[in-house]
Amino acid sequence: MIFTSVREFKGKATEFLAKREPVVITRYGKPIAVLSPVEEKSAAALLLELREVLKEAGVTRKEALRALEEVRKEVYGS
Repeated sequence: MIFTSVREFKGKATEFLAKREPVVITRYGKPIAVLSPVEEKSAAALLLELREVLKEAGVTRKEALRALEEVRKEVYGS
């Protein structure tokens, strides 16, 4: 996983995308976006990758579980 600032990403977007790794874009040291290559992966693998992003953003376990439940309802219904 690559961490980069908005400014650096703007200048090197093609280079970062060519590496086919997830890119976390930061502003003032805080994650603001994640860009992931399109790949076939299991849900578990995607969630494990997301773990690092959530950790860096300071998201608590409780907040993450609440958000995951909201998304589950939106995607799959009640």
